[in-house]
Amino acid sequence: MAKKLLLLANPVAGKTSIERNLLAVIDRLVSGGCEVTVETTQRPGHCVDIIKEKGDRFDIVTVCGGDGTLNEAVRALLALKEENRKVPELGYIPAGTVNDFAKSHDIPRDPIGAANNIINGIPRECDIGILGENPFVYVAAFGSFTDTSYTTPQKLKNIFGRAAYILHGAAKLYKVLRPYKIRVEYDGGVIEGDFVYGMASNSRTVGGFPLPVEAHVALDDGLLEVILFRCPNSAWSLWKLAMAITRRKSDNIEAYEFSTSSLKIIAEEEIPWTTDGEFGGNHKSVEIHNIPRALKIIVPEKCQYFGDPRKV
Repeated sequence: MAKKLLLLANPVAGKTSIERNLLAVIDRLVSGGCEVTVETTQRPGHCVDIIKEKGDRFDIVTVCGGDGTLNEAVRALLALKEENRKVPELGYIPAGTVNDFAKSHDIPRDPIGAANNIINGIPRECDIGILGENPFVYVAAFGSFTDTSYTTPQKLKNIFGRAAYILHGAAKLYKVLRPYKIRVEYDGGVIEGDFVYGMASNSRTVGGFPLPVEAHVALDDGLLEVILFRCPNSAWSLWKLAMAITRRKSDNIEAYEFSTSSLKIIAEEEIPWTTDGEFGGNHKSVEIHNIPRALKIIVPEKCQYFGDPRKV
């Protein structure tokens, strides 16, 4: 029996025209045994509305777009789960600029390869993070450059790809090292101080760059990987921070790195956050936690980033 598949396409995502590949993707899914229904998203949040309305009629919901569109799909699928409705498996055809989620899950970046994965891959139960009430697929972050992804114009992203983030961020260097005084409570204790950047993730790359080598990431272990960068107060501490970032290894003085199932961040002022590269709200106090194995996501059978994090 053919699997019923809802294909949601974001026509403005990414540097590759979705329209140019959409027919080939549909043809591959149909020839692979899927009964395909196609809808295009017309506005922010439209993906959520479509899935909430009709997602439980399908075996698979497949998103063709960037990480932001994928985030909307996850938000909607979690809503179906909370309502005890049928939750379809999630397929992903990356069409964004950076596509961290696809890289972390070994999903092919070319549309036909991603379609083949939906046909031949296997559904694996993946963790999903929550910042306050906002789900995130791979990262929640605050501080320097975190607003670059959602303030960078889409046209600039489409033309220059990942370099667009760097170009747009470089123009904002005047405020890049703004410190936030925060208290972080997590499974292993408490950290306090002035920090210029912090993130909680369930991913092997963020912004297209690998995470620190100390982060043993498993996508279904119930843990978030946290990285915090202190605000440098001297040329020496700035150099040490630069080395920590360059070598992708924390020193537990200027940069902290740990895994936790949840954390609470309390600040002296409201801090702007991003979730999966989109604006995640301003928060003075926020709780972040992991929902273990929340959704079934179709990944290649060879994907090794599940199970014991020490082995991946």
